Amino acid sequence: MDKKLKTNELIETYLEYLTYQKGLSQNTVDAYISDLKKLSNYLQDAELSQQNIEKYLLNLSDFNYSISTKKRIYSSIKNFLTYLEQIENQLQIKVTDMQLKSNKSLPDVLSVDDIEKMISFYNHDSFLNSRNRSIIDFLYSTGCRVSELCDVGLSDIDFADYFIKLKGKGSKQRIVPIGNELKHNLLKYLEFRENFIKSKGDTLFLTKSKNRLDRTAVFRIIKNTAIKVSLDDNIHPHTLRHSAATHMLEGGCDLRTVQEFLGHSSVSTTQIYTKVTKEFLEEAFIESHPRS
Repeated sequence: MDKKLKTNELIETYLEYLTYQKGLSQNTVDAYISDLKKLSNYLQDAELSQQNIEKYLLNLSDFNYSISTKKRIYSSIKNFLTYLEQIENQLQIKVTDMQLKSNKSLPDVLSVDDIEKMISFYNHDSFLNSRNRSIIDFLYSTGCRVSELCDVGLSDIDFADYFIKLKGKGSKQRIVPIGNELKHNLLKYLEFRENFIKSKGDTLFLTKSKNRLDRTAVFRIIKNTAIKVSLDDNIHPHTLRHSAATHMLEGGCDLRTVQEFLGHSSVSTTQIYTKVTKEFLEEAFIESHPRS
């Protein structure tokens, strides 16, 4: 096509395609569109062409993005171009594969004692304190993503059989067990919740305004709690997920089971936790093996 493509209009069309035809989650769609808008801002009025796109990808090194972010942006653009190929009379653009080496940064992991400090910082003496205690326990005990926690409803919990249904990426559901301590905290919280809202709403975790808790609120709860118990101020909900996976592997759980527990589509995603446990295994070997 000779004329300049209206990149923003194509992105809006792609947004509708991802939402209504592909049925992707809102969080996934937002991530795709955010990456493409970075490209659009870079191009401004320039043509959406192979040359301009490859120039942008080469210039990614000038931006203060992590390796994983650069890889995600590249993947978003490739998927967008694949979509354009499917649209009649649109440009067919092929970009050269990027060779981005991963820095293999390992996820932050808290000790069991540190997590216990965070959970125990709150008592079951008010709605908000009971909720916050249960949220921290829930994130660690189930290893769930923050979006999964926000989506949990009362109907997803089976206390009799000790399991919770989580809705993961791509609307995939999985079952995770409820530990005794999490069950205790949830039942205590539900007593406050029932008296607090005086209704049968299904959403498990609510704000003080009786609305559904969102991701940013959970991030604030975790960060503020970490600071209050004198931990790093960079701790976030995913830190509890990383910690749960690492502690399970250190406790002898096999990688395939941890993959199912976390809801990873590929075991290769889960393998990063084997690097985290390497130091633990070395220490255990030195302390316990006769020939260390």
